[in-house]
Amino acid sequence: MSIALPLLIVVSWGALAFGAVYEWAYWPLVAACVAIAIWGLVRQVPRVRSKVNRPLLVGLIVVMAAIALQLVPVRRATIVDISPATDRFLREYDLAYAMHVVFDTRAGALAENPAQAAPAPLRHPLSINPQQTLLGLAFLAGFGLFLLGLARVLDGRDLRVFVQGLAALGVVIAFAGIIQAALGNGKVYGFWQPINANARPFGPFINGNHFAGWMLMAVPLVVGYVVAQVTRGIAGAKPGWRNLAIWFSTPDARRAVLAGFSALVMVFALVWTASRSGVTCLLVTLVLWALHILRYRGISIAKRLAFGLLMVVILAAAGWAAMGVALVRFEDADLGLAMRQGLWGDAWRIHEMFPAFGTGFNTYGTATVLYQTYRADTLHFVEAHNDYLQILVEGGYLVAVPAAILLALFVWQVWARFREHHDDRTGHWIRLGAVTGLVTIACQEMLDFSLQIPGNAVLFIVLCAIAVRKATPKRAPEGRT
Repeated sequence: MSIALPLLIVVSWGALAFGAVYEWAYWPLVAACVAIAIWGLVRQVPRVRSKVNRPLLVGLIVVMAAIALQLVPVRRATIVDISPATDRFLREYDLAYAMHVVFDTRAGALAENPAQAAPAPLRHPLSINPQQTLLGLAFLAGFGLFLLGLARVLDGRDLRVFVQGLAALGVVIAFAGIIQAALGNGKVYGFWQPINANARPFGPFINGNHFAGWMLMAVPLVVGYVVAQVTRGIAGAKPGWRNLAIWFSTPDARRAVLAGFSALVMVFALVWTASRSGVTCLLVTLVLWALHILRYRGISIAKRLAFGLLMVVILAAAGWAAMGVALVRFEDADLGLAMRQGLWGDAWRIHEMFPAFGTGFNTYGTATVLYQTYRADTLHFVEAHNDYLQILVEGGYLVAVPAAILLALFVWQVWARFREHHDDRTGHWIRLGAVTGLVTIACQEMLDFSLQIPGNAVLFIVLCAIAVRKATPKRAPEGRT
């Protein structure tokens, strides 16, 4: 049985269930990811993929171990020595902790023998909110297992089926966003009122930036499939318009046209969100794909230039069609660069208070209860709107350094897959689409927090698995870069 259908169901649930931001949605999502991971780890696969990706496994274990250290209870005296800001925060935020400190202090002052004053010394984890850190660790463990199992089990047929299904899903989500925007009532699906009064929903997502983040990952993957089909047709077609027209009657051409139409609709909806980060990163996607096609060697330079220009013009036209509406919404947008600068200033200041061990993974929103200064009188920000900076704040160097090593290991593994040259034409372009999507979302994460949305995180892991999966060796692919 192909894993593509269960994978599509999981990705669909993550996106359509409001991005899986609610507890009733994200726990089934994590459970389904773990189930697929176990299936992928125990299923018989070709020998080239029989082993789990060990570098990524080691990297994930090290990161999770660093986060787990934040959950180990230690004496208050140790906390004061190695992370005094944690002690100060807990004395202001945690009533039980503060009362214990007061009672210990009084007992020590009144006791004739200070050694007998505190029979039960106060202990607390380095995380300022252990429950939130434990939740974040559970997500990381589930999604990490999902990555390892999926990278092991995905084969070429699964990729083609999944990407075609993702194109159809993308159209559904895009139309949901367009229709919801046309209704203009500020409710998801036209009826669901988000809890956050400042929410700006678009389609099934509570925030338009998160909708844009999902599309920034999905569009390059679909475009990769389109390019694979078209380049195969162009490379095999004889010169002349008549032969090209004949190719458009083939099944490959029909699949390419349908997937290309899906990409156009998705780009149109992305621009309609008026997400500054989304539209900016879409331009990055267009530039990257133009470069990919210009580097392609399977067809003549003239055909490469013509095809690359045609693709960029078509995608840009889809974006321009929605730009009229988007420009009006850009002018009214509240979350601009000035706001992010204020948030980044707060985040860096908190990092300087907790440099080594951080506030605790997944505790940024707890830290800003006391340490937010930007617009603290009207709003409470639970994200830094820059995930790299937020990891540094929450994890300190304890987590940030292993996370950087994990990222380096991932890049090394992706590079190794391209150097192996085992992909066929379709597999190569889909892998290239996955990497393009990863680069694009990495750019958006400098300004937003799309990957903190579980539904987006699942699609992100799928792209990671496609990027690092080992392909079964085949004949040398045509047009290999």
